Amino acid sequence: MSQTAPGMSPAVGSRPERKPYGWLVFLALGGLVALSGPAVAAVSPFLDALLWSGLQGAATLAVLFGIRRYRLGRLRSWRLIGLGIVTAWLANTVGWSLGWIWLKSQTLLTVYQVGTLVGYALLLTALILMSARVGASRWTGLLDSGIITVGVAMPFWTFVIDPAIDLGVHSGSDLTYALITPFVDLIVMGMVARLLFDSGRPPWLLLLAASFAAIFVADGAYLLDQAAGSAQTSAVATIGWLAWSVLIGAAALHPSVARSAELRAVPTADRSRVTLFLALALISPLVSSLGRPFVDTESQPHDDMAIMAWTVVLAVLLVLRLNTVARLAETRAADLDRHADQLTLQTRQLSAALHTQEMLQRSLAHRAFHDPLTGLANRTLLGEALQQALSAPAVAGEPAPETPPALLLLDLDGFKDVNDTLGHPIGDDLLTQVAHRLRALCEPGLTLARLGGDEFALLLPATSAQVAVELAHTIVERLRAPYRLGEHEIYLTTSVGVLAETEISTPAEALRDADLALYAAKAAGKNQITLFTPELRSARLEHSRLIAGLRQALAREELAVRYQPVVELDSGRIVAVETLLRWQPGDSRPIPPDVFIPLAEESGLIVPIGTWVLERACADAARWHARHGLSVTVNISGRQLRDPGFAETVLAALERHRLPPGRWCWRSPRACCWPPPRPRPSASSGCCRACAHGVRIALDDFGTGYSSLAYLRILPVDIVKIDRSFTTAPSAADHAQARAFTKAIVELSASLRLGTIVEGVETREQAVVLHQVGCTLAQGYLFSPPATARQIDNLLETTPWENVA
Repeated sequence: MSQTAPGMSPAVGSRPERKPYGWLVFLALGGLVALSGPAVAAVSPFLDALLWSGLQGAATLAVLFGIRRYRLGRLRSWRLIGLGIVTAWLANTVGWSLGWIWLKSQTLLTVYQVGTLVGYALLLTALILMSARVGASRWTGLLDSGIITVGVAMPFWTFVIDPAIDLGVHSGSDLTYALITPFVDLIVMGMVARLLFDSGRPPWLLLLAASFAAIFVADGAYLLDQAAGSAQTSAVATIGWLAWSVLIGAAALHPSVARSAELRAVPTADRSRVTLFLALALISPLVSSLGRPFVDTESQPHDDMAIMAWTVVLAVLLVLRLNTVARLAETRAADLDRHADQLTLQTRQLSAALHTQEMLQRSLAHRAFHDPLTGLANRTLLGEALQQALSAPAVAGEPAPETPPALLLLDLDGFKDVNDTLGHPIGDDLLTQVAHRLRALCEPGLTLARLGGDEFALLLPATSAQVAVELAHTIVERLRAPYRLGEHEIYLTTSVGVLAETEISTPAEALRDADLALYAAKAAGKNQITLFTPELRSARLEHSRLIAGLRQALAREELAVRYQPVVELDSGRIVAVETLLRWQPGDSRPIPPDVFIPLAEESGLIVPIGTWVLERACADAARWHARHGLSVTVNISGRQLRDPGFAETVLAALERHRLPPGRWCWRSPRACCWPPPRPRPSASSGCCRACAHGVRIALDDFGTGYSSLAYLRILPVDIVKIDRSFTTAPSAADHAQARAFTKAIVELSASLRLGTIVEGVETREQAVVLHQVGCTLAQGYLFSPPATARQIDNLLETTPWENVA
């Protein structure tokens, strides 16, 4: 069931179809009435007039009902049909039945004749409008209708009209009416025939054509009756006129009329059309000429002229129609040429589009497996090459080679500094030149890839460790040569991890082991080549295990704070304690600080751990300060100093535990500071903020590694801690030299008004020597190993180190 969208006017023919059969009932009943017309006319002219007016009135109501029911009022053709049928009914009722049969009025008879002609004209116009919607053009339809009309009109003239004229049955207006009516019928039949020829012949159109055929037959029969001199209207004429009303009403009621707005041309064979036209052009003149002797009572001059005129008109119409066909053929040929050109252009465009798409697909495929900067293979393509190198023998059904593939991972040392100082464009140019040098070293069959950043990889199928290491040395030497980029000359070194002669099963496993070798090469000081060994994997697993355990150490209460006293050599009194951190996992032996502290710094865990140590040390130091006036020293890592909020965290903890900042000292290893003469900006700013509130700084391991004199000038140092290497000399000569260095450091610190603490004092002899060179404070196992807070409480109560020196 069709529906109309809200807010829109319903389209013509959108009314729901329910398969009504009212048209059939109307056709059957009307047909019976029409067949009874001759019998009724024989009984009484008045009953005949009443029958005519009633049946035609019923047909008029049927047409108007169908127009309203199927919403045909939007079509001009059906509006004209409705107006024509109403006009014909009024003319018949008023002019004929009332005016002539009842009143015998000649005037009303003329009204009947004029009204009938007007009704015919309206119906003819409606058919022309319908024909305009069917076919190539309106003029083509009119020409087709004209050819059919003239082809039929020629024998109709010969056998019907001409005899009626010769017998002089009509004259004046009656003759005009008698001639106009059949001519209109002929034109109507031409239009109907053309519609049936091209429209697909829907049921409503067949009924409409039948109605006009009926009236054509009726008018023809009437003329034949008049020509024969009969005073009575024949049954054929009477039934034909009545059938016209019945059939046109049935056409308006038929459900298929709802789709009359969709009346369009359907494909027909041009050969059939040509055959019809040729048949009319040949047969009509022939039949008209040969049939004249049988119907003419006497030859008239106008008879030959009429046949000739009809033949000329038919010939002209055929020529015009052929001309139309020729022009249509030319137009179609031009359209086909234009369509062919368009197809050619579209084919070229499609070919170009396909070529572009193919190039784009190739580009996308290349980008998916290659690095956009250097054009080398990327990690994905390297993984596929590794997988192929590992599985190719098995796929081919051949035994695997004795030597597995080798993998080299390369990392450019110091490349980050190039990006930071010279900018990323220079860095990109540098990577491009590195890739160019590596390409020059690669033989066919090797896979060179850039994994990202400044990391490259080289896959060597079935290569021994010796060959792989030799190639790595060649790469390091080649990449060490200077790079000229504009006005800059850049020097780089390279760290290489080599995986060779190692059984691997997956690409991920190969990359993991090669990366372990590269990590070891960089940890060894960079510019190194390291060959992977299973021990590296074990060490890495241990490294990961320790970091994982360290993450849970605080929650499991495995970390502990220990303190080592700082003793005044003159009196043996404890003046300060240094905070130390210990880790005792629950299921294993203790982990040394020099093992887990670097891991904590590397993983960032040193920040939360350091905050926890800070809180514990502040809690214990507050108690010792209140009772004994002790100071506390806490070790601080470089990672903590780089934290922007570290100084505020320290000051907040001191305030929370009511510990004066002057009794707090943090011990900063030299490794936490930038190599002289510049400290890290974030570290120095944190130091300055804390020192402004009275916190003191102790510089650890003084006198070793880099020269530390610059730190004494730059950093706000309060205490210098002399490294234990100056107190544990292995020989007498070394002991004298260490004593001289220690004395120099002490005198330098005294001149700068800095305190000194000597670490690692283990014997009384060491304490005596240190006291002699001017050292006042010392710490070490001579006084106490790292102890718990309770043990420090006991030591403070006993003071066991009187007269240490």
